[in-house]
Amino acid sequence: MPKVLSYTPSWLSRPSPGFDLFVSTKDSSSTPKTSRKQANGTNKREEYLGPRRTIARRGTEVFVVVDNQIRWLDLSISKDDWESLRKIESKQTQENLEVGQSYRILDIPVSERIRQLTISPNGQFLAIATSHTVRVAILPSPSVFDENRGQPIKPKTHTLGPTTHVLSQPPVVSLLWHPCSADGSCLVTVTAEAAVRLWELDRTNRWSFNEPSFALDLRKLQDAVSQEENVTPRRVNESKGFSADAGDMEIVSACFGGTGSPDESAWSAMTLWTVTNEGDLYAMCPLLPSKWQPTSTQLPSLSAAAVTRTAVQVSHGAVPEEADQSQKDQYEWLSEIDAQVPLLITRDGNAAVKDALYSRPKSPGPVPRLQGPFQLAAGSLIDFLDVSDIYVIPPKIDTEELMLGEDDASEQGLQEETDGVSATVICFLTTDGRVYLFLDLEGVEGSWLPAKAPKQPLATPEAQELILIEALETLDPADAADDEWPTFSRDPFSRYSFFTTHSQGIHFFSLSPWITRLEEELQNSNTAGTDFRLKVFRETMGTLRERILHLDQDRFYNREDEASPSATACIALYDSDLGYFLLTATENNNHPHAASLDLPRSVLMKSEAAFDDFDTPFAYPEDPSSTLFTTHTARSAYEPSSAFWNGSSLLSLTDKTVPAHRRHTLQQEIRLSSTTLDVMTNAHRLISGETQVIRKAAADLFNRCERMMKELEEQITRVRETLSLAEDLEQSDPDENDGGDQSGGRQGSGRLEDRVQRAKDRQASLSERMKLLRRKVGKLDGRELSEREREYIKELEQLERALEKREDDEDEAESPRRKKRSAEPYWQRYDEVSQLSQELVERAKKMDAKRGDEQKKVDRDEWSIPNEVRRKKVQQVQEMLERESALVDAVQARLEKLEVGGMI
Repeated sequence: MPKVLSYTPSWLSRPSPGFDLFVSTKDSSSTPKTSRKQANGTNKREEYLGPRRTIARRGTEVFVVVDNQIRWLDLSISKDDWESLRKIESKQTQENLEVGQSYRILDIPVSERIRQLTISPNGQFLAIATSHTVRVAILPSPSVFDENRGQPIKPKTHTLGPTTHVLSQPPVVSLLWHPCSADGSCLVTVTAEAAVRLWELDRTNRWSFNEPSFALDLRKLQDAVSQEENVTPRRVNESKGFSADAGDMEIVSACFGGTGSPDESAWSAMTLWTVTNEGDLYAMCPLLPSKWQPTSTQLPSLSAAAVTRTAVQVSHGAVPEEADQSQKDQYEWLSEIDAQVPLLITRDGNAAVKDALYSRPKSPGPVPRLQGPFQLAAGSLIDFLDVSDIYVIPPKIDTEELMLGEDDASEQGLQEETDGVSATVICFLTTDGRVYLFLDLEGVEGSWLPAKAPKQPLATPEAQELILIEALETLDPADAADDEWPTFSRDPFSRYSFFTTHSQGIHFFSLSPWITRLEEELQNSNTAGTDFRLKVFRETMGTLRERILHLDQDRFYNREDEASPSATACIALYDSDLGYFLLTATENNNHPHAASLDLPRSVLMKSEAAFDDFDTPFAYPEDPSSTLFTTHTARSAYEPSSAFWNGSSLLSLTDKTVPAHRRHTLQQEIRLSSTTLDVMTNAHRLISGETQVIRKAAADLFNRCERMMKELEEQITRVRETLSLAEDLEQSDPDENDGGDQSGGRQGSGRLEDRVQRAKDRQASLSERMKLLRRKVGKLDGRELSEREREYIKELEQLERALEKREDDEDEAESPRRKKRSAEPYWQRYDEVSQLSQELVERAKKMDAKRGDEQKKVDRDEWSIPNEVRRKKVQQVQEMLERESALVDAVQARLEKLEVGGMI
């Protein structure tokens, strides 16, 4: 469960430049207010029931919709600019400093109100969707955005489907980027009338924005029996025919079953899941563009599964006709892929890294079978689901089946043990804020329509059953807005965690506590007591659920009769500068809400794995209650209400309420007339509404002050508790502890002193090691070693290894001399040299003794040598000694250099 470290930071609060990103530039005093309801009870506000995803990101860059304009800002740069601005010590300089506009506006002509933003995985395209139309902008590099801040930028844009996504056609409910597309440039649009279109975008081909490369009508596909039938959506001028499923198949949301990760099931990224407004769930697999890019495990996993399925079929004999046809289709599909020669393309301009592109197989056909509707095995718990969004968690890949006969699984980018469950988890989010968790044990595989219509009608396949695992509440029905539309958001760290956003706040969910237990139960071959274990499992699941942000809407209302602000879908990101960051905004008042979260334990453990060389590794507490001191509780800072800086509409009242032919009377003396009474009544109504908002803001400030006093008292209490704990540690005596320390160490303050002393000693040893390394590095001249020096170093290393492996065998017999010296170990050669030296010394002593006896018998005349000859001989000996000493000095210097090179 992530812990909130802090709420909206100062660099996103007023008066920072980051806050201006979300502030509307329209004058609130001159624009008419949009009331929630008219007198007749109808909604005057534009009716829209659908997802609100008006914040998109590319790394740390965010794109936000404000006043129907798309604004850009780099959060990391904005944070650094604000911190550098806060470091200015002179108050006068801060007052005189004018902070320019830090964000940039994308000049994109969009007539309707923007509802959704999504950025392609490669960061090149920005898809912009209104309720019915879609535009695609080609984004420049981040350096272009950062060049001229405050100046609008006009990127190149294209209308997606000028004759397809128009106002006369059904609204667009989902914009998705295909996870298997080439370079992440395939956009999938899903409309409310169950039309699915694939757009393979190409920056150099304008036609790719006009017509989809592949399109399907799910209503026609549901009744189709062969590939020969027309299952394409109807065009603009085409008459709408009658269909029995027209009212029952209204799509509200869609998503892919995977993200294209190597550790997920092979069919997941090819499966498109769609859900209707009544909770009917459908799936299409495989749905692929004409050029697609598989992961490193996708094709091997499919091939291994086909081999396993064939072996089972041979061993068991009879197989149902429908399953047999599905296996044949999959085998034919895989055979065509294996026969292809993939096209290699570079990744991100890096010639060293290349990805393989495959063409979509033509056999058994491009049109997949529509699988569903799935049966929700919930009994009488749910009769009708008003679904607003769907989130599918793919099953993990079967590593044992994939790596059967292989030695190393790391070549495929897999770990030896992959966490997760081998079943699909499907999450529904309803309009009342309830989250339903379903489990699909059978899974979805590739299935196609037959090439030709069968002679006999096909039997209706049995609907797959989804098991209801848990239902969780996130929203009080009394607080739900009329146009409430909650949405899912992905977690950047785990696919078994996600966020939900609605008008009252943001919740975090984690399925990790029961995923491992469920996988152990699914892999257990013992069926005895399964029902009882599953019952206990459902009663003790313990899905983690926590509210991260509470959107206090009362402080941001401008009027009582205004509609409540709706929150856009949050984005969660991780960056080295920003940390684990969560961001959302309210649409009506464009107010940012953010939270900095603590990193998950798994991420912290991975990051600490790089420091395994230290003597004492960092220890993480298993339970928060195991920590000695109570950690701080994050609290949101006070943010003044917008009523304090919004202008008054009193100046423009006369232009709106007084007719033009009577405005001249306002410049005359006040008279008791119906016109004057109307003006006074309207002014009183306007001023009373504005003063009421100011009174609420002042009351909120007073409540905040009282709460701050209570929080201060609570902090003082915690400080006293911490002080008492510290005093107990200082005053504790080892003799007073009856049990003592099991490890024989000291207690209380003595233990703390020992830890501090060990840390100091360790720091001192590290400093000494650093000094030695610096001294050795300083002696190096930096030149490269010669070949002979490298050979000498290599020989020394071999000698060192041989000496380390030497055993105490001095008493053993001498090795035979007939062996070649080159084949003998160095230490044996050393023993032979030592023995020979001893023998030579003994022989030299004997010869010296004999030579002494002979010297006595020599005639004295032999010693009579002339002085000149003796002098020349002595001079020659001295010259030879000088040359030898110079040679010895040169050899000694070279040996010292070689010794330094050997240390390197």
